[in-house]
Amino acid sequence: MRVATFRDPSGQIHVGSITSTRVQQLEAPSMIAWLCGEGHGAAPDVWAPDDVTLLAPVPAPPSVRDFYAFEGHVAAGWRRREQPIPPYWYESPAFYFSNPASVIGPDEPVRRPASTRMLDFELEIAAVIGGAGQIAGFTLMNDWSARDVQRKEMTVLLGPAKGKDFATTLGPWLVTPDELPYRDGVLSLEAWVAVNGVEVGRSRTDAMQFTWDDLREHAARDTHLRPGDVLGSGTLNRGCLLELGTLEGDRWIEPGDMVTLAAEGLGRLETPVQS
Repeated sequence: MRVATFRDPSGQIHVGSITSTRVQQLEAPSMIAWLCGEGHGAAPDVWAPDDVTLLAPVPAPPSVRDFYAFEGHVAAGWRRREQPIPPYWYESPAFYFSNPASVIGPDEPVRRPASTRMLDFELEIAAVIGGAGQIAGFTLMNDWSARDVQRKEMTVLLGPAKGKDFATTLGPWLVTPDELPYRDGVLSLEAWVAVNGVEVGRSRTDAMQFTWDDLREHAARDTHLRPGDVLGSGTLNRGCLLELGTLEGDRWIEPGDMVTLAAEGLGRLETPVQS
């Protein structure tokens, strides 16, 4: 099942199941309610997909944890520091807390922060937690990064802060695990990223060092997960300019660019960039 949060032509926000030809409103008043098992029945209204505006599947998640689970991406970062991957990375999933208030949805513009000239995308998959603490669905995630700001922040050894604090794009919808090649905690999809319609990177989701069960269990240890919590996979191998190298003209992402993430079964997530 594909489930979306959307705005209808009158401006009202709903939850609905979505196909290529129709958006069926559901009885749940919000995605959090749907994740808790409420309102799974169909409401009377149906729209054509082009008549609604898709929002982030969970527009205001209780929390966003972004992991660091792809060895190729991790290795690229440590090579820049001229150091090996820390041994502990192989022992336990690492994550940082992102800002739920910075979550935006499909087609919503990202404004390049005035503090950066090295704006980067990050191709990621996100899992969303359901009412029983289980993984209720998957969606695409773009963890935008200001690399020059991030590089300075990381010298303090507290992890990224304002280098990541301005935008996290989620969408276009939530896909339940039974609709995907998901077995034993492993999601097996091909994913790719394009800038201005030109593919620049392609990767596989099953190259994760840890399973999604590992990530979920680690996130829940000594605390509890809430419905709507988001768990990001971390950047897929070759899923950002930090690994791929700058675009033609030796540049990073700039105002006027369109960044598209896509994956089999999960759809396309497009983001225009503005100044």
